[in-house]
Amino acid sequence: MIILTEQDLINTYDKRQQEQCRLYYDYSKIKKQNPKFGYKKIAKLLGQPIGKTRWWHAKKHVPVPIQTVQWLKQKGLIPLTKNNPNLSLIAKVMGTTFGDGGIFENLNGIFLSSSEKDSVKEFGEDLKEIFGKDIEKNSRIIEGGEYGHSWCYQNTNRNVIRFFQALGAPIGRKSKIKLKIPQWILKDDRLQDGFFGSFFGNEIGIPKIHKDNRRTDSLDIGMVCKKELYQNRIEFLSKIKRYLRRKNVNADKIYTFKHKGDENKFLMKLAINLNFDNLMNFHKNI
Repeated sequence: MIILTEQDLINTYDKRQQEQCRLYYDYSKIKKQNPKFGYKKIAKLLGQPIGKTRWWHAKKHVPVPIQTVQWLKQKGLIPLTKNNPNLSLIAKVMGTTFGDGGIFENLNGIFLSSSEKDSVKEFGEDLKEIFGKDIEKNSRIIEGGEYGHSWCYQNTNRNVIRFFQALGAPIGRKSKIKLKIPQWILKDDRLQDGFFGSFFGNEIGIPKIHKDNRRTDSLDIGMVCKKELYQNRIEFLSKIKRYLRRKNVNADKIYTFKHKGDENKFLMKLAINLNFDNLMNFHKNI
């Protein structure tokens, strides 16, 4: 089973870049079939200026998407198949991009923010395991936090960013976009474990003992969204609910609240049942 192809990666670029890739592949095909053809003749066949094919003949100015494809091929990640040894780790990183991590809207970085420095370090180690040590030169951990101390791991390697974009990672502010769990994850129980385990680690609200010391506050998965994304979030939380049910964890209700700071937004929560057996199943199975 092939999860990610060369064309899937190329399709993350704009139409102009996609067209340059098509021309480059046509050039390469003609040259392979006719090794004696010079770049001028191939340019005429393609209806392109000779300057373009001259650079390609010299193996220079290869279209950027193809450079990315070539880099990922060297890492054994294109084509990405179900047999790739790092696939569970890739699913784990994907889960983080749906939680406290993500990809910047301008595609300048992939990141994870956390109050735990060990978590952001682990995120960086996971990326290094997938792509190799050479991506360390594109990484950094910065301190920050408006409401307390936090850490943020960032990596600016465009090949890494495009790889996760092509796999279906959300881009930009998640409260403003639709969230859709990729089918390649939903079709495999092992990959779901990696994805949801990572996502819960980011997003679940851990309960505290209530002031009467006899019960806990809610255990839930919460998210903020614009009103027009309400149905999308219902579908997203419903997929989480189905996953939990397969793990013998009951999460029956989705609650919706008006956002205190913005009347055009909702706060939505998937509540996990707090009875003891259910909590133990969550502890053991997730």
